Amino acid sequence: MAVACSTMWRRLRFFLIGRVLPKRMVQGIMYLTQTKFLVAVVVVLWHGDEILLLRHSYRPRYPWGLLTGWVNAGESPEQAASREVFEETGLTISQFHYFYSGAAHRRHMEIGYWADVASQDQLPASADGEITELRWFAADALPDLLLPAQRPLIQASRRQSREFS
Repeated sequence: MAVACSTMWRRLRFFLIGRVLPKRMVQGIMYLTQTKFLVAVVVVLWHGDEILLLRHSYRPRYPWGLLTGWVNAGESPEQAASREVFEETGLTISQFHYFYSGAAHRRHMEIGYWADVASQDQLPASADGEITELRWFAADALPDLLLPAQRPLIQASRRQSREFS
């Protein structure tokens, strides 16, 4: 009985909100009452059995890590991945492969992609100082100062890239 009453009350609220109140007010109520979260992309770049890692200036404890960045409003995750790779490395990637999505924190979702890179040309550090060094590492010889949460992501992308080949 209590469940039926609760369901009926919920339906009545949605009816009143959706049919009685002006659309702008409904949108405002929805915005204020819904959980907000950030969406980020994580990109694993492979060249054979080597992976590109970046030394981040803003993470002193674990400076080495993957390419990451926020998805901007109106941008798809794939567009964000492409933009972040270009901004941080100068590389243009034509094809990304999805391999992961999950909650990094309570209000932070990550979407992971991997891609193959044709060459290991010398890549410049970012002009804004965010990235101080870019280096290729063998997948079985990752640096000790790699962000620990990214090790499983590297392994997951490695498994999928091998299956894809």
